[in-house]
Amino acid sequence: MEGKTARVTLACVASALVCAGAVSAADYGVTEDEVKSHPRTLYPLMQRLGLRRNVISVTWDAERPTAPPRETAQIRALLPVAAHRGVRVAFALYGAQPTTFTGSPVRRAQLASWLAALARRHPTVKEYIGPNEPNQPRFWQPQFTPACANASGAAYAAVMGVMYDALKGVDRGIRVVGVGLSPRGNDSCHAPDNVSTSPVRFLRALGLAYRASGRDRPLMDGLAVHLYPNANTDPPSRGYRWPNIGAPNLARLKQAFWDAFGGTPQPTFEEGLRVDLEGVGWQVDTSEREGYHGLETVPPVSEATQGEYYARLVRSVSCDASVASLTIFHLVDEADRERFQTGLLRVDGSRRPSFDAVRAAVSRSARCRGKPTSWRHRTSVVGTRVDFGGLAPSWSRRRYWSFHAYAAEGASYSAGVHRLTRTRPGSGRLVLAMRGEVPAYYNVLVRAPRQRLRPGRYVYAITLRAETNPERASSFVSDPFLVR
Repeated sequence: MEGKTARVTLACVASALVCAGAVSAADYGVTEDEVKSHPRTLYPLMQRLGLRRNVISVTWDAERPTAPPRETAQIRALLPVAAHRGVRVAFALYGAQPTTFTGSPVRRAQLASWLAALARRHPTVKEYIGPNEPNQPRFWQPQFTPACANASGAAYAAVMGVMYDALKGVDRGIRVVGVGLSPRGNDSCHAPDNVSTSPVRFLRALGLAYRASGRDRPLMDGLAVHLYPNANTDPPSRGYRWPNIGAPNLARLKQAFWDAFGGTPQPTFEEGLRVDLEGVGWQVDTSEREGYHGLETVPPVSEATQGEYYARLVRSVSCDASVASLTIFHLVDEADRERFQTGLLRVDGSRRPSFDAVRAAVSRSARCRGKPTSWRHRTSVVGTRVDFGGLAPSWSRRRYWSFHAYAAEGASYSAGVHRLTRTRPGSGRLVLAMRGEVPAYYNVLVRAPRQRLRPGRYVYAITLRAETNPERASSFVSDPFLVR
């Protein structure tokens, strides 16, 4: 059997396709703490839906570093009920304060002891998700240093290493999932509010810190990312612009992770890492429903639209073998309209159309009904385009030597004007140099001040390098043009 598995895996790699039979299908589930109070009601409903994964929160308070979670008795009670109904419980780690995890090495040692005790207390829980949304200030501070350099990535790398080692020290079979990324961030240390880090740039900072540490073990067995839409009315097909990440942007996520960790002991997606898609949810209109209070904070969608969106995501995940799970947030609505009305059940326990839509989609998800998703890391810059213009002799009378460059991700460039020689017609001597940045989606004018050039044949040349990985490069050379 081992030889057969190896051959299947090699065939998948050689064809650059995802082979559905080479990995297990995704699990579907909910992020839902309400099960702590009502396990005997909610777990049978999950079983009926075909949902096999329940993410619940556990909170560490650095002011009470040895105290177990306040809901420990409830957790002990729900675990056998979940197991009986075929539901796997995962613990998602939260801090009591945004600064809980960013303290001294003493605090990290206390966290390690607390996690080890938690794992021993609940030996049937085999999945832990790292501290929540470290790229958002609501959960992690500081995001930046006083000099406006990223601070959250390096701090999170230290905490994630402690978490991985503590849990593996108790049970090597525990799956440690990293990050729980927010899909967006503004990358602005001077923002008037929500000073945050985009997911692509956070992974870059995390990878740099990991490489600098010299660590010879992974940080995580899986990667979690939250996929709530940019606007509640956005469909699943509408993603985010770089450097943020939405449901249609998983290739961007995989590339960012490869840029951060390729060639290190931390496996990437090409080496078997899988992603957990968390925080999926669309809020619905509850204005005509009893049991809710407060004012709605986002434009809601209809209940039918919510069901369609959830089912569409389930279908798309079934064709991506790198997805370990898709978790809906929530199973049951929260009553406060300032919170989340994203459930398959209304606050009174009645079923929305999404209940049957999800059940039907999950029941058909064992087999991909579309084109399997394939992915390979890039060695070039994404979405590059260079316009060298007319290249007529009259250009020598212009004020600048210039052309335009574009990329669909942040990049830097080095460019120049090269004089071609008769002795080496395939190359040229650099006579004007230009350097700068290409912001994502921006058509940059690459130019140098006018300088009188000797008559002859010249070319423009430019190399763009990805902001998140300068080894990824794209080069362009213009047709020759004549200067008289």
